[in-house]
Amino acid sequence: RGSRGRRWESSPGASLTFSLLWRFRGGVHRLAGLSLAVGVAVVRALAASGAPHITLKWPNDILLDEAKLGGILVELQGEENRSLAVMGIGINLALPPDFERTPFHLPPTALAHVLQPLPERHELFARLLSELARVLDTFSCDGFAALRDEWQTYNGWQDRPVCLLREGRVVKEGVCRGADQDGALLVQTASGIERCLSGDLSLRSRS
Repeated sequence: RGSRGRRWESSPGASLTFSLLWRFRGGVHRLAGLSLAVGVAVVRALAASGAPHITLKWPNDILLDEAKLGGILVELQGEENRSLAVMGIGINLALPPDFERTPFHLPPTALAHVLQPLPERHELFARLLSELARVLDTFSCDGFAALRDEWQTYNGWQDRPVCLLREGRVVKEGVCRGADQDGALLVQTASGIERCLSGDLSLRSRS
């Protein structure tokens, strides 16, 4: 499943989908920006597999040439001194022939559009797990702040006009300035740079 209860379609052999459970010290307040950190690991793994032009869209989309290649869904559970996260990742390897081409604000795409032959799925999975382990070790010690600068380089909408929607209605417009050290989206508006954290907001390009 995708964010906000949406359905994620996956066909056998045409995608790589998995969930990873990771335990952290401290409460869930220490996990701010985790979905962005996971995105960093995914970009590293895909780039190492030869995929060009991979970028990220706050907070959980994986993009290829501004089309949606995959997504990240993080669910948290915690107590005062410990917490855990289940990180679901889905990546399109190929679009199935019978794919239902309904309208999307980001068109779907797949690795097969830029990589031939495709990397073997188990090798790609192993590379993803290795990069996730490195990133999550860093995140566990130093939080998203230690990964923020790298995430900024992967931000596909850095310094571009954007709008934020809630339930289909525009609630904010401005220029995307990336994310802060807690993973909050930074949008420069007429009032200055504003932090956006709400999980029910959808980011859209205005360009």
